[in-house]
Amino acid sequence: MRYYNSQNKDIGVVVYEPQRPGTFPALLVIHGSSGPVSSFVGGYAQQLANLGYVVFFVHYFEATGTTWASFSGIRTHFMTWLRALADAITFAVRHSKVDPRRIGMLGVSLGGYLSLSLASNDRRVTTVASLMGGMPPEIIAEAQYMPPTLLLHGEADSVVPVSEAFAVESLLKRLGTKHELKVYPGQGHSFKGFAQIDALTSTFRFLSKHLKQENAFTGLTDLLLSFR
Repeated sequence: MRYYNSQNKDIGVVVYEPQRPGTFPALLVIHGSSGPVSSFVGGYAQQLANLGYVVFFVHYFEATGTTWASFSGIRTHFMTWLRALADAITFAVRHSKVDPRRIGMLGVSLGGYLSLSLASNDRRVTTVASLMGGMPPEIIAEAQYMPPTLLLHGEADSVVPVSEAFAVESLLKRLGTKHELKVYPGQGHSFKGFAQIDALTSTFRFLSKHLKQENAFTGLTDLLLSFR
């Protein structure tokens, strides 16, 4: 675990990096409301690093002493978490293996809201992918910029309704932003079966395209197996 300072708090971040020389895109992985307990940790994150990303799994809840987030807690702490993630980008671009011109964010649920919201205000973010996320209406209303954006959502999501993804899609169309939206019929607030595999492959195809990562699918089979 490494740490950076944000708003006078030490924020933990687990860093996984390619085991070869060179500079690579940074990929900040942003967890959801259940906290930093995720399949992105461990073998999965290392497989991402093997694909040629420096992966930063950010424990941004430490900015507020939170272990999980209720709806009221999200409203209270959202802007503090955004600042913590902006500081995480500053931490990431100082890493010796990171190309600061290629910064991606991958957020799940609440992490999707935070990633999309930060991307609309911080032009260091060059690509963003949101799984089951959205953006607060007030941020959508003020947004004047978005980088290339991927939205993946379950049609039957009862936690974050698919209308949240459609609202972001409308913003992206208004701004003329390159984007993709995939809605999975019958899927809820997690992807299962084919949808899970398709979401993974779609995410890394999109990141590869827009972060200009070479050999993006080298080792993809191992990546998919590590997610099981």
